[in-house]
Amino acid sequence: MMPNEERNEDGASSTELELEVSPSASDDSDSTSANDVSLGKAEDLGHATTTTNEPFDIRQAVGQATHRFSDLINENIIAARYATMATVLLLGTYGVSKTPFFFRYKSVSDIPSEYFTKRRALHGRIVHVLENNADSTAAASLAASSTGIQNTSNVAEKPVICLVRHLSPVGRLLSKSAFDFSLSNSPSVRLGGRIEDSRDLLKIEIAGIKAPPFYRSAAGMEQPGEWLNRLAANRTPVACTLMARRVDNATSGVTNVATAKRGAKGDTFEIGESHVNERAICQVRYRPTMFSLFRQDLASTLVASGRASLLSGIHVDESSTSVIDGSTDLKNLQDDAKYLERLGADEFEAVKQNRGMWNDPIVRNERPDLVEEAEFEQTASAGKKLWRWIRERIGL
Repeated sequence: MMPNEERNEDGASSTELELEVSPSASDDSDSTSANDVSLGKAEDLGHATTTTNEPFDIRQAVGQATHRFSDLINENIIAARYATMATVLLLGTYGVSKTPFFFRYKSVSDIPSEYFTKRRALHGRIVHVLENNADSTAAASLAASSTGIQNTSNVAEKPVICLVRHLSPVGRLLSKSAFDFSLSNSPSVRLGGRIEDSRDLLKIEIAGIKAPPFYRSAAGMEQPGEWLNRLAANRTPVACTLMARRVDNATSGVTNVATAKRGAKGDTFEIGESHVNERAICQVRYRPTMFSLFRQDLASTLVASGRASLLSGIHVDESSTSVIDGSTDLKNLQDDAKYLERLGADEFEAVKQNRGMWNDPIVRNERPDLVEEAEFEQTASAGKKLWRWIRERIGL
């Protein structure tokens, strides 16, 4: 027996007594801990109950939401950065596209009346030439030649019409390949339509000339309409000086209202589908080559080469249409008269040189007065010309 061990009256040692007492003490401590936990839960429950009864704190809710949002941004910082950059780029591109640097007219009805009366110029590219204008003229000429009738003055005059895409200031800087790319990606073309069927092209009627009558050209020579179609295929840049607007008579009931509306600056006019058929009567100028410094008048070139005929006025008279928004300024009217005189001189030279349609005997027989004058100018002696000039001066 150990010397430090003491025995009680029953003969048990103190160590054995401690071992017997320890389980009961442990049970007491466990029950105390359980009571503490239950009290803690009750306190938490009471605190939660008290918290739910407190009023809603907006600042705390906003702060928590902002904290969660910032955590989301921090976790996806790269994606958020690129999304922000893309949004800014798209909004900036959209805003710039709405500036005047990218603006262009998509129909003649969008052009204000002020542009016509003040003879403003629009820049664009020729996209297509409407070739069906000379169909009825050709049929009438064939009928006249087959019946032996030489005078075809009753044949309806047909204008020369080109489809032009108006260019914005930035669009004027594009090359031909870039222009073709933008043209091929227009909505109507992407849906399978033809370029000439696009609804954002301006119908330009060339002033002062009309489509030539049907004429035969020799094999290997330039065919009727070939040269003008070549300009359209090359997307030739042109400057169109607005002179008047042609509208359908089907909308004559609203013509006065439309004219009044167009009088307001920047106002537009659309009634159903009639605006699609509106045409702008223009004096068209172009550059013969890419490196040409000055533009040439397209009507003068067509008349001088025998590819078009001269009109008696600035525009063709059509019973189904009306011409509005023309200038009434005296200076402009005088300039129009001088312009027609220059075209007449160009046509006279074409008749003398037998150019284009004037090489066809049938066409020459249709204008005997002009042909006789040209032949006299070529074949008459100096004495005859002098005697004729004297007779004209003294009125004989």
